Amino acid sequence: MYDVFSSVVLAGVLGAQAVLTLVLLKGDICPGQRGRLHKAFWFLVAGWAITVPYSAFSALPFISLGIFSLRSKSGKTRQSGPIPVLHLANGFGVLAFLVAAWQQGVSSALLMVSQVLLVGAITAHVLLVKARSRLQAFHRILPVVGIAAAMLTAVSVAMAGAAMGDAEASAMVSNVLLSLGLMVAGVLIWATHLFRQTTPHLAQLCVSLAVLASASGVAMATVM
Repeated sequence: MYDVFSSVVLAGVLGAQAVLTLVLLKGDICPGQRGRLHKAFWFLVAGWAITVPYSAFSALPFISLGIFSLRSKSGKTRQSGPIPVLHLANGFGVLAFLVAAWQQGVSSALLMVSQVLLVGAITAHVLLVKARSRLQAFHRILPVVGIAAAMLTAVSVAMAGAAMGDAEASAMVSNVLLSLGLMVAGVLIWATHLFRQTTPHLAQLCVSLAVLASASGVAMATVM
């Protein structure tokens, strides 16, 4: 169970870290938003810490991202933290993910890739809203990425089922249906603000994150 949980966390943290790095480096953000965004990286540091017992390589992004967060100002600032250290943390994160995926089968590795997009996007959206980001484009882009990632997840699970024997495939049907049901519910909750044409609420996104993480966990437990 811990391996399943850690694999979902690892993929989600990596995806969220990529989005926050993009916002920090390319986004048109004010000094207040920059400071709040620096604070958001601490959540990712905690995520990497959780996965260290699962993959020793996670210690590398945990340490480097921790150094970046320690040396970044959390108040109003026009200066980003040490960007070379952030790039190093991103590189270490990719390395930790590749090592973890390599240790899994092909089906599990493909599923982990889809979780980088799915869980990573919703995690990043939660952190951006918590940081009171004014980059409205991400409120539309990230749910669309999530929908595409959910479809990729469904394809990955279907491929895993096709590679199994009849008995194993029959045994996993209930888990697959549960995972897909949770995934559809999570995406619908996530995209509620698009249907209503309103600003997303933090509570809405947190519920979506919990549902999608559960769906990903069930899917990973099914194919691992």
